[in-house]
Amino acid sequence: MKKSKRMQILVDIAKRKEDEVVKVLAKEQARLQQDQQKLQELKDYAEQYDQQRNLIGLSPYLTSNYQHFVDRLQQAITQQQNQVNRSQQQVNMAMRRWQEAQAKTKGMDWLKDKSVSEEIAAEDRQDQKQIDEFANRAFFNRMRS
Repeated sequence: MKKSKRMQILVDIAKRKEDEVVKVLAKEQARLQQDQQKLQELKDYAEQYDQQRNLIGLSPYLTSNYQHFVDRLQQAITQQQNQVNRSQQQVNMAMRRWQEAQAKTKGMDWLKDKSVSEEIAAEDRQDQKQIDEFANRAFFNRMRS
């Protein structure tokens, strides 16, 4: 088996690994987007709730309940922001893995292409050698005649 054929097998393996990493990256990006959307929904809800509170007067009892609810809502926003940060880190790690896999695939492909070029050059040299031998034989045969 020619070296280029063996290299093609390695390129195919590297490409499959790269494809797997791309799928993980897409999954992590989708998770990040969902987490960001949830965070925005929580912030929007907190803003709407705050606007509604300003429109109505609250009794001391309701003010206490309101403050407790606002505190819990802020905790939820903080937790969701932390989740967004974790998801962003996962995306960043997946992106680095993809870049590494892509570089490996490109490197393998370059080596395969180099092997193909070397094989073509060797075949060309062999062909030229055969042509030269044929020409020399023809020349010597004509000289004998």
